Amino acid sequence: MMKKILIPTDFSVPAENAAHYGLELAKVLKADVLVCNAVKVPADVPMAAQLAWPLMDYADLKNEVSGDLDAMVKTLINTCSSEEPYCPELTYETSPGTVCEVVSELVKGRKIDLAVMGIAGAGGLTQFMLGSNSKEMIEKAEIPLLLVPYEANFKKLRKIAFATDFDDQDIASLQFIAELAAPFDAGIIIVHITNKEIRPGSALQAKIHAFIERIAREVVYPQIRFEYVWNIDTDNGLEWVAEQKVLDMIAIGHRRHNLLERIFKGSHTQKLSRHTKIPLLIFSQQ
Repeated sequence: MMKKILIPTDFSVPAENAAHYGLELAKVLKADVLVCNAVKVPADVPMAAQLAWPLMDYADLKNEVSGDLDAMVKTLINTCSSEEPYCPELTYETSPGTVCEVVSELVKGRKIDLAVMGIAGAGGLTQFMLGSNSKEMIEKAEIPLLLVPYEANFKKLRKIAFATDFDDQDIASLQFIAELAAPFDAGIIIVHITNKEIRPGSALQAKIHAFIERIAREVVYPQIRFEYVWNIDTDNGLEWVAEQKVLDMIAIGHRRHNLLERIFKGSHTQKLSRHTKIPLLIFSQQ
């Protein structure tokens, strides 16, 4: 059962939107919320000594950020109604370091299950504007990471697509997705994207059957079905899936040199302006 959601923020518009999305998600999942901010002292910034404005010391900067976090949390709390079945407990934390460092420490000490971050979208699924913090989080996150486009409004999850290449780690990812989907009674579509036809009796077909049988044994959730997408450019596979399905979330396991990395290199020409509202759930896998 999901207990706590972490929402890193830099007080930007995408981050504020992600905070509202994460809170609404927490209400349904009956999880609590921790909002955090990573404080980078100006003196640590390259060329800081040459800046014309006086530098604040860490204590002053932390107090200022804490005030902003307190105001943000109060705004979020005000969105909770006494008529709702569950109102999450909201707390906040500010610590020195990079976003990834702060998140890593909180994950270790606070038993975080999911991190929710805002992201700017510009033109489609493959046109997300990834800052350095998001890229580092994708590479190093020790828990699932939900990237929420700034145009995404929270709504009931009805259908989640999970792209798989049948890696063993995908089973654990599916178990998490099922836990996320269950309170919404949402359907899960497992999608394998390939440019090869799956021929009867082939090694690939045997691999698929073994994977599906393992899911049936280990993932207890009735609303899961499998599809494969073939004879298309694999780099554009998720875009094709998004065009064909009414999706509320896309999930993918990230390993170096896999589909997700190619997507974020921005090499595609296809634009999906009408799909910029789809949150992307990422499982960092070694």
